Amino acid sequence: MSLANPAAIVSLVVATIAAGPATAEVLAGSYGNDVGCAGVRLGYQDSDEYVVLTADGIETYGSGCRFAQQLITTPGTQSMSSTCFAEGEEGTTTETVKVTNKGADGFFVTIPWLEEIGPLKSCS
Repeated sequence: MSLANPAAIVSLVVATIAAGPATAEVLAGSYGNDVGCAGVRLGYQDSDEYVVLTADGIETYGSGCRFAQQLITTPGTQSMSSTCFAEGEEGTTTETVKVTNKGADGFFVTIPWLEEIGPLKSCS
């Protein structure tokens, strides 16, 4: 194989890096605290302690955020641009939500105007 075209090689490397890790998968299912997972099973929320995380966003009893991109399963912290709403507030805000996958310890979520939420474990 000839390396006669270095620009093509650089383009291939950049495209591979931009695509992200080949093993990154979109988070499947719901993750939550005990009350959140009970709500998922029942199909409704009935407690101020309700918290559920999916690939698309996080929802609490009176607020939530929808992620601009889907959450993936890769361990570590992902910063997600999100559209957030809060009960009693008009409109939405754009926030940077941090979601940390700590493996067996579950997911932890940091929303700028709330304390860290977690651990959130699989509801399956």
